[in-house]
Amino acid sequence: MIESSEKHEGFAYSRARWDWASSADHAFWITGTSSVDHFDRSGWADACNLATLCPGYRDQTILEWGSGSGRVTQYLCRMFRRTHAVDISSGMLGLLAQRGFPDLSLHHTDGAELPAGIAVDVVYSYICWMHNRKEDLPAIMRACRAVLKPTGRMVFQLPVYDEPRSPRTFIDTACWTPREFLELAEETGFAVTRMTASVGAFALESMGANHFDLHEWRPRPCASSNHDANGRPAST
Repeated sequence: MIESSEKHEGFAYSRARWDWASSADHAFWITGTSSVDHFDRSGWADACNLATLCPGYRDQTILEWGSGSGRVTQYLCRMFRRTHAVDISSGMLGLLAQRGFPDLSLHHTDGAELPAGIAVDVVYSYICWMHNRKEDLPAIMRACRAVLKPTGRMVFQLPVYDEPRSPRTFIDTACWTPREFLELAEETGFAVTRMTASVGAFALESMGANHFDLHEWRPRPCASSNHDANGRPAST
């Protein structure tokens, strides 16, 4: 996908590059076009797609991991009861804060950390985690598992193909095989309730039919959960 001599070196690398993108042309680096109108309209379609998978969303709290400057976040704030926006880039969160959306909390992460005391019904991530190295995903998934209520769901996009792929740059794409995908869920305390995969190998000029589809995971009951049966943060 990306012809470059760059080497993806993890969270610090991603943070530096996305901070740079936030001060350059954030709409272009997120959607491939500098059109702010296109940027906003594409977010509405993705928010509506998510809502179809989240019955009762108006009474729920959502955490969006990889909010960027608010392409989808702006609609989540008006659809869900409360929205938590998480991003590795302080520059992107700064752009989001300037937009003044209601019922929104912003959280900067160094890579896979979240503040204590959050409990959400839905964790959502779209066109974000595919830019992470595979070895960095388990820590992120465990952080999500820790804030997700026992009855909650994680709905996210991650390219699943027959052939694996690792990202070389901050906008390159990691692809997971079905086996890797299922093992990641097992390792991080989730059960897979929805998975779509594309056949063959990823190619930019001919992306798989399910490249942008949403998967769904549910938390498996385990002793390490940070919430009680009602979804409240457990006492420490």
